[in-house]
Amino acid sequence: MHRSVFAVVALAVSLVLAGCSSDGVDESPGSPSPSVSVPAPPSSVNAERDALYAEAESVFMRSLELRYRYELRGDFSEFPPELSEVLADPYLSWVRQMYEFYREQNWSSPEGIEPAMVIRPYPGASREGSDVALQACQDTTQVPALDANGQVVSEGGLDYLELYFKRMDGNLKLFYGTHHGIEQCPLV
Repeated sequence: MHRSVFAVVALAVSLVLAGCSSDGVDESPGSPSPSVSVPAPPSSVNAERDALYAEAESVFMRSLELRYRYELRGDFSEFPPELSEVLADPYLSWVRQMYEFYREQNWSSPEGIEPAMVIRPYPGASREGSDVALQACQDTTQVPALDANGQVVSEGGLDYLELYFKRMDGNLKLFYGTHHGIEQCPLV
């Protein structure tokens, strides 16, 4: 059986800004006066990086929302034109090929079941000039692909994803991604 290639939604990225020290008073001997410890403000570099990760996650989640129209619901009436707003080649072409395959096969998924995903920033990862990267684990074990008669034709699985984004036409777009079957998610 083939693995399900469904994209998924579930857990949001936890973005944590720079740590703070607790307010306190220095009462050590010889101190001329008490001093108050003030938390350091997050650096603008960290804030910009965190905003970029949040934007990438938003782009990815929007792409999943659009893809669910056909991947999970079996609605192959039209390839969602809005996908070109959040996806770019070669990833856009890969999604279009998958759409065509599912349309030809007339596959769908059980009603009301959605895959689960854990998404994390992928610091230091870059591909072909990407601006930001995310890593994710998608669990489609509860989301098999069904044929027109409701028979399972593709079982779900657990995959590790690497997703690369860059600005194109003024928008951050997902343009490259990989996925590998795994036994256990390294992100949890």
